[in-house]
Amino acid sequence: MFLRFIIVLNLVFVPCAAQAKYVSGDDPTIAPVLTAEGVKIDDDMVMPVEPNLVEITFLKEKPSYNLRARIKRLTHGIETDIPPEYDVYGYEIRRYMASVGNIKVYQDEDFLIKQIRNVRKAAIILDYWHEHVLKEMREIEQEIVSLSREGRVPSTDLTAFRQNKRIVRGFMIDARSWIDSNERLLMDLFDNYGLYQLVYPEIQFIRPALRIDLYNIFQLRQVNLREIRKYQAFSIMVY
Repeated sequence: MFLRFIIVLNLVFVPCAAQAKYVSGDDPTIAPVLTAEGVKIDDDMVMPVEPNLVEITFLKEKPSYNLRARIKRLTHGIETDIPPEYDVYGYEIRRYMASVGNIKVYQDEDFLIKQIRNVRKAAIILDYWHEHVLKEMREIEQEIVSLSREGRVPSTDLTAFRQNKRIVRGFMIDARSWIDSNERLLMDLFDNYGLYQLVYPEIQFIRPALRIDLYNIFQLRQVNLREIRKYQAFSIMVY
């Protein structure tokens, strides 16, 4: 099964330091502009450079039996930055999404199809992450109830749990929206392949009416991108 590799340790992959910054000549969250012939996707001629995220060897974090530490760990990879080898879900999602903004999606149908598949893989990984964190939150809630009967839960821990639970829930919604809007954009390009050409920074359509759907989808995608980039740890190398 595709996702089994995510939880398998010590895979023979090339390790890397994934904390490098996004490199581009423009703001990756720039809004599109509707033109007479197409959609302008950038405000200058500098093409974006995709982040370099390669397959790495994932390591397993030691289990924590401390309530406060478990609460803090909920936001690892979301708001709390951790080494990539421990960021099992977040790193893999970003890796599969790394090429969705590559201009080759407008020029190479095989590359476009590959990115559609990658986006769908990213969605599956997000489902696994969501399932994992929901299970962890249920277990934490059960522990809190048990300790509360003995009066052994500090109010600071309760506050931190409520806050981190809110962050996690918001992130999962925003991450799903970001992934889904990217898939919609790629599918629109696929459905209309051959009816447009890239004259950077503009995508020009043979049938100008088709530009409206792409403009709306691209605009939604950029809104979702801005939202997901608000999460400090996950936003590293996201575009």
